Amino acid sequence: MLKKKIGLANKILIGMILGAIAGLVVGPKITAISVIGDVFLRLLRMSVVPLIFANVVLAVAGMGDLRRLGKIGVKLIIIFLATTFVAAGIGLFSALVIRPGVGFVMTDVSGVVEKGAPTVSSVILGFFPVNIMQSFSEGNMLQIITFAIFSGIAILLLKEEDRKRMLDMFGTLSRFIMMILKFVMGFTPYGVFALMATTTGKYGTGIFGPLGKFIITIYIGLMIHAFIVYGGMYLAASGKSPITFYKKIAPVWTTSFATCSTAATIPVSIKVCEDELKLKKDIAGFTIPVGATMNMDGNGLWYGVVAVFVSQVLGIEMSLYQMFIAVFTGVLMTLGSPGIPGGIFVATTIFLTTLGLPIEFVGLLGGIFRIMDMGITTVNVVGSVVVAAVLDAGERKNEQREAVEEGQ
Repeated sequence: MLKKKIGLANKILIGMILGAIAGLVVGPKITAISVIGDVFLRLLRMSVVPLIFANVVLAVAGMGDLRRLGKIGVKLIIIFLATTFVAAGIGLFSALVIRPGVGFVMTDVSGVVEKGAPTVSSVILGFFPVNIMQSFSEGNMLQIITFAIFSGIAILLLKEEDRKRMLDMFGTLSRFIMMILKFVMGFTPYGVFALMATTTGKYGTGIFGPLGKFIITIYIGLMIHAFIVYGGMYLAASGKSPITFYKKIAPVWTTSFATCSTAATIPVSIKVCEDELKLKKDIAGFTIPVGATMNMDGNGLWYGVVAVFVSQVLGIEMSLYQMFIAVFTGVLMTLGSPGIPGGIFVATTIFLTTLGLPIEFVGLLGGIFRIMDMGITTVNVVGSVVVAAVLDAGERKNEQREAVEEGQ
C-alpha cells in the first residue's frame, strides 16, 4: 500500500511548529542556525524583481485592451484603499475596547530622528522612476511595477507580429524564473523552521510581559480583519466557503508568517493563485505584485492601535476628529512608507509626529515588532490573494452574463 505523500503546505506548517518548539526549548543559542533562514530569504528575494516585472508586463498585455485594464486597475485601487481604511479603523476600535495603554508605565525608551510627513504629491511622485535601472538595483517595487505597466501597455499597442514576439519573450522569462523558484520552494520547510526557531529562541515567552496587552490587541485586530473582513469579501464575491479557501492558500500564510516578508512571499502567492485557486493568470499576475506595494492592511491596523496606545499611556482622550485623522494618516503612511528594512519604524515616527505624539514610543515598540510583524505581514499577503480571488470571481460572472446576453 502506497503511503500518502505529505504536501508542501503541510511540510511548511510542520516546519513552523517544530521551529517554534525548538526555539522555546533551546533558547537564544538556537540563533546560530539563523543563517539557514537568511539564505532561504535571499533565495526567494533574488528572483522577486524579474518575476514581478515579467508577470506584470504579461498581465497588462494579456488584458487584451486598455479598457479592461482600466476597469480592473480602478477596482484594485478602490478595494486596496477601502480595506486599508477598514483595517486602520479596526485597529483603533480594538485598542479602544482592550485599552492596552491604560496602566502602562513607559521605561527604557530611545528617541528617533523626526522626519516630515509624506504629502499626497510625494506619494504620487514615488510611483514614477527617474532612472529605471536604479529602481531595479534598489528593488523599488512600486517604480518597477509602474514601468512594467507602461511596458505592458506599449506591447498592447504594437503590431500583432511584434506583440507576439514580446509576449513570447516575457512568457519565457516568467517560466524560467518560476523554474528556479520550484527548486527554492523545496527548501521552504527548512527555511521556515530556522526562521521560527530563531524568533522564538530570541524572544521566548518572556515577551508577553508589560507589552503583552499591546501584542494581543494587534493580533485580535488582525484576526478580525483576516477572517471577518476578508472572509466576508470572499464569500460575497465567490459564494464559496472561506474556510476551504484558507486551507488552499496555507503555503501563503505559513510562508509569510515565518518570513515576515511580503516580497519573499510573492512567488508563493502567484503559484498558489494559479495552481490551487485556478485564478486567471493576468488577474493573479497583476494583483499580487501591485498588492505587495499598495495593500498594507496590516500596517494600517498597526497605526490605528499605536495611536490609541500612545494616547492612553499619556492619559489623552482622543476625539472623533482625532480618530479620523489617525485613520486617514495611517492609510497615507501605508502608501508613503520607505521601501527599506525597518521602514515601518521611520513611518511610525512620522505618524506620531504628525499626530503631535512623542516619538520615543518607537524605540519601545521596536524591540518587540518582529513578534507582531509575523501577523501584520501575513494579513498584508493574504489580503492580496483575497482581492485577486474577488476580482477573478467578478470577471467570471461578467463573462457568464455576457455569454447569456449574446445567446439571447
